[in-house]
Amino acid sequence: MADSLSTLGSIATFLASSLSLPVGISGNLVIIVDMARQHVAQYTGVTIGSNSISENYQGAIVDFAKADLVDFLAMDGQGNISLSDLSVGGIDLNMTSDQYRKLGEMKLQALGKNYQFSQSLS
Repeated sequence: MADSLSTLGSIATFLASSLSLPVGISGNLVIIVDMARQHVAQYTGVTIGSNSISENYQGAIVDFAKADLVDFLAMDGQGNISLSDLSVGGIDLNMTSDQYRKLGEMKLQALGKNYQFSQSLS
């Protein structure tokens, strides 16, 4: 990704513009991105700040946030999105959400986990 996606707000703005979302969803979008950041941090065992997200983690965070955003928009369960001037119908949003989630999982596995071991001297 890039330094331009190093904060929660910049990732939220990127998602809103790349998915052509209406402006009114931006508050929820930051929360969705933050939950994705926490998920990646918990999996990797690394502390990821909200204002200094390393380039290594940006891809996984973006993919998980996209998956969660699609789920959030499709809460009616019918595969239709209708928010102000945005209207998308007939798309299998669950499949799209699953694809983003699988992509995020692959990126997480590539990052690996941070394990810490200690030895007892007794």
